[in-house]
Amino acid sequence: MKKPTCLVLTIIGVLLLIVGLVVVVPWITDIVKEFSKVKEQHEEYMITIRQYVNAPLTEEQEQLLSQLLMEQNDKSNPQNPNELESILSTEPYLVYLNTQDEQDYSEYSAFVNSMPTLNHESIVNSRLAQFFDTEIDEIAQRIWTDFYYIIREWGKDGKTQTNSQKEFSDLLQKRLVEPLVEQQSETGGFSTKVIKMGIISAVIVEDNEVFHRAWYHRIQSHGLREGYLRSAIVTPEDFALMRSFFENADEFVKWLTEPFGIKEEVEGDENQ
Repeated sequence: MKKPTCLVLTIIGVLLLIVGLVVVVPWITDIVKEFSKVKEQHEEYMITIRQYVNAPLTEEQEQLLSQLLMEQNDKSNPQNPNELESILSTEPYLVYLNTQDEQDYSEYSAFVNSMPTLNHESIVNSRLAQFFDTEIDEIAQRIWTDFYYIIREWGKDGKTQTNSQKEFSDLLQKRLVEPLVEQQSETGGFSTKVIKMGIISAVIVEDNEVFHRAWYHRIQSHGLREGYLRSAIVTPEDFALMRSFFENADEFVKWLTEPFGIKEEVEGDENQ
């Protein structure tokens, strides 16, 4: 199924799900009017994510990569996942990481264990905000952000709202819609934003596929060692976030080096 068609069906399906969960008749007309707008915003959102994850290395990042590759030459087996990860605990990368995140991590595992960081949450909220014309209140923002990370971990193996519909519907209801509806009832009534958040949350599950695709292609083009390091340099926050979803480095590298859990569609050259 083509992705635009799949997106339309997904939005309709999630809309019907949420309508079935809450009484929203007075707001249905408004949401229908938003339908085309959400599709356009989703396209813009995906462009933003792809540009970020596929960005070429800057001159400074190229220099860092050269330093890390030199560090790797001292390793007995640079293809070993644990040794690949250990290079991210060396001084050159930690200095870069601490500058990016404005924190002081003494080793890479501390960064992974702190995920999601406040900095990453800020990045996510900035991305998601482009779907709304006005700000949402702090409590709703917290519920939505938490749900985003739940979906990111849930979908890491290729699960989507279409191929795992029952699981997704349960998550959507229990972890997003119900908390939002409860919060709205305490603050003066229901808002169309609850429905819109549900629709948006159904499409942002594609983030895992976009990130995996870029990292996978880097590894395919540059080899495991260099592709792995390039990915950790270009997208330090999201790379560490995905690593935090796996119990060990071996499982993470296996995920990185195998095709995603759903069939990929070639969308041009994403190998920077």
